[in-house]
Amino acid sequence: MFFFKYPKEPAAMGSWTKPTCKCCISSAVQPLVTLELTENINMETKQWLMARIQEEKIVGGTELMVHPGEDDDGNMLLVSASHHVLLRAAEVLGLYKLYKDGSMISFSYRDRRNFQNSDNINEFLTLAERQFIILHTLENIKAVDEKYIPGYPTITLYPGEAIFNRLRKSKILHTFYPLHDEELLTELGNHWQSHRNLSLQPIDSIYRYFGGSVAMYFSFLEYFTCSLMPMAIFGIILVSLSMDTIDKCILFSCLNMIWSTVVMELWKRQSFVLAYTWGTMQMNSQFEEPRADYKGLMGTNPITHRYQPYYPAWKRKVKIWLVSVPILCLFLGFSLYGMFVFFRAEAWVKAYHSENDGCWACALYLPSVLHSLYVTSMNILYKMVAKMLTEWENHRLQTSFQNHLTIKVLVFRFVNCFAALFYISFYLQDLELLRKELASLLVLTQIINQLIETLVPYLHKTFIGKGAGLKKATMENAPDIDKIKLQGQMPPFPTAFELIGFLSVITNCFLISMSPQVEEYCTENNITPKNVLIWTVGVEHALLAIKVILAFVIPDIPQWVKLRIDRVEYQSIQALKHKLAEADKGHSRETEEKGTWPDGITQSDSNESSLHMNNRQLNLL
Repeated sequence: MFFFKYPKEPAAMGSWTKPTCKCCISSAVQPLVTLELTENINMETKQWLMARIQEEKIVGGTELMVHPGEDDDGNMLLVSASHHVLLRAAEVLGLYKLYKDGSMISFSYRDRRNFQNSDNINEFLTLAERQFIILHTLENIKAVDEKYIPGYPTITLYPGEAIFNRLRKSKILHTFYPLHDEELLTELGNHWQSHRNLSLQPIDSIYRYFGGSVAMYFSFLEYFTCSLMPMAIFGIILVSLSMDTIDKCILFSCLNMIWSTVVMELWKRQSFVLAYTWGTMQMNSQFEEPRADYKGLMGTNPITHRYQPYYPAWKRKVKIWLVSVPILCLFLGFSLYGMFVFFRAEAWVKAYHSENDGCWACALYLPSVLHSLYVTSMNILYKMVAKMLTEWENHRLQTSFQNHLTIKVLVFRFVNCFAALFYISFYLQDLELLRKELASLLVLTQIINQLIETLVPYLHKTFIGKGAGLKKATMENAPDIDKIKLQGQMPPFPTAFELIGFLSVITNCFLISMSPQVEEYCTENNITPKNVLIWTVGVEHALLAIKVILAFVIPDIPQWVKLRIDRVEYQSIQALKHKLAEADKGHSRETEEKGTWPDGITQSDSNESSLHMNNRQLNLL
């Protein structure tokens, strides 16, 4: 997402649309989101879009507040929301907030007075949450009775189509992004970049400003960096000891296995604590709405009874198995072909170096460096292709979209990055080539990632961001668009990390068994290859058993978090039972006042029937 800097005072030209709730009318309105339309936008389209944004929800609007920008005829729109609209949207999205007793429960608009700081919207909802609510609301504006976009008769609409998705694809809407708060941003930057002490990052402040995914990303970086310190200290101690190299490798591998398992399990606990504290942990249990880009014939959802698009699952499966999987196999073929070329180049460089004594030794690393660049380029290219394929598959839910995209990228990157290493390890058994290829891949990948995450955004801001502003704006006080794009989201890969951990134990055991030191030891003591294999498998199984036991002993969710979640669920069920009982009493009183019962049904039968219906509703939870 992009961010935009807004001035302290509202724009002078034009005016904000009035909120639907009179008590929310205020002279000072904080803009939260900016819409950037195409240049020379048709004014009929702009006015129609403003009308759809400010209309009441009963007629398909969002009840948000919109401003025409610094120039009424320009291509910018500013969007904000009133206090009560934000609170109602927070309930719909299932945001979890602090209750008066200190527990995190799903926000209820009717019970808002019992939530902490609910009377102060800036404290109750973070800047990131308010902007997320508006962006989510805008993306879910659906076409009602429009046949086409006003001002563009050739761009058709069908009932229920996501308007903003259609505007983006038609290039009418260039982009829309949240706005910076200069005061909060400066405060966060000063705190974050302070070098007066060695304090950790302000993760909670990052969450409040940038949102959960960005905060979780930096939290993981902080946690993983700190967790590397014990292994670094142990490695220094191990190097200083007078032990055989193979003994050092075995000891370091065993402790590395224990360390990686404990670190992963503790990160799970830390991530659950953060998710619970931020109120995002239980949001996954809410009923998920269809993606804005989801397309299909309109119909009634049998669960929510809402009018939503429907796309047959068999069509999606056909796309996956007949298009996405073959394309994945094609890219895997390109990856394996690049590996074949690498081995040919490696053999040629070795032969040339042996024949020419004056050749530089660093030339021996040239094939590995070129292959690492090829691997990195293929990773970037296939990720772009995987996104297009997953979008084309038309997944209904965002979680399904992310899962399919993750599987595609993970499978390709595993083969693309590690196929050559496995071939060198277990077929060629060339440890020198393995060290060279592994060093080239790791070092070059880290350099490229650092350039992408630091240098590229800086250069983009320095050379491109200088001329950015409100497109072609002539106002002297036109705010500048901050062109730095958010770089990362913390991927939910705990399963992938665990699988890699198991695989690393297996590969390390077999690599150590094939090392020259072990082979020499086996030759001196007349140990047959069969016995070596049996010992290797036995040690590998023992290490895997230790890994599983450690993962089982350390619970993923801290006990206090689990107790609070169970308590909230119990209270929710009790509240629902009370609500159903009150509704049943009201129905019984109405029936008694009428003095009649349906034919053949007694009052006790009716009560049993009502109780049965209540139990059925509870079983659906």
